[in-house]
Amino acid sequence: MPVPVLPDCRVDVGAVGGAGELAAVLAGAGVALFDGVRTEQQLLQLTARLGHLVPHRDSTGSGLTVITDRTGTYPPTGQAGFSRHPLAAHTDCSDLPRPPLLVAMTCARPAEHGGDWVLVDGRAVHHQLATTAPEALADLSARRGAYFGGAAGIVGNVFEPDPRGLIGIRLRRDALARFVPQAQRWLPRLAQVIDRHTITIPATTGGGYIVNNRRWLHGRTAFTGPRTVYRALIEPRPAWRIPAGFTPVVTP
Repeated sequence: MPVPVLPDCRVDVGAVGGAGELAAVLAGAGVALFDGVRTEQQLLQLTARLGHLVPHRDSTGSGLTVITDRTGTYPPTGQAGFSRHPLAAHTDCSDLPRPPLLVAMTCARPAEHGGDWVLVDGRAVHHQLATTAPEALADLSARRGAYFGGAAGIVGNVFEPDPRGLIGIRLRRDALARFVPQAQRWLPRLAQVIDRHTITIPATTGGGYIVNNRRWLHGRTAFTGPRTVYRALIEPRPAWRIPAGFTPVVTP
């Protein structure tokens, strides 16, 4: 199988019209890369150009989340992001009925080793399952196939069709995700397909990405040394027409 590659998605966010180009890339490819965003203020400015910031329980007063190694040891359930261990590709806020549509991450301080970005196109994963394991895709798309979150979580599934023909991906792979037996049996196959479509990108100072959180999974590799990343959860302006998911690939 060919090595997965990113589409042409690097955007000069500092240029005149950069926000419009960024929104267009996100509406099409579902992912955009950028450079030159080194501070919280710069990320806040970029967020404001796209839409409005969605606060998170882990965010600071600014509304951004500062992601560093807070534990020094293996983290408790649900806190793997705040450690130096690998973070499996996932959907942010998978326990919300409507997760924020965009997730922006920028690196303020790279790690000594590792800490690379990990990106996975859910549309490509969906297509491979459709062509090689349709029974698995059916069970991973059935209503009420999984539960995401703690006591206040939600019932959903990995692939969630909507009446408009879009499909949204929803996934986490820790103890806060539970699956019915029909879906549980396909998790090893799903993990294999995700691995085949994983793209790893070095996290450099000021470099980052924005993903459509209902299409792309994101995570990171393990790292050593101090590392600081800023995260923004964003609801884009409706005028940008960024879909809440993806249209399945049609095979001739």
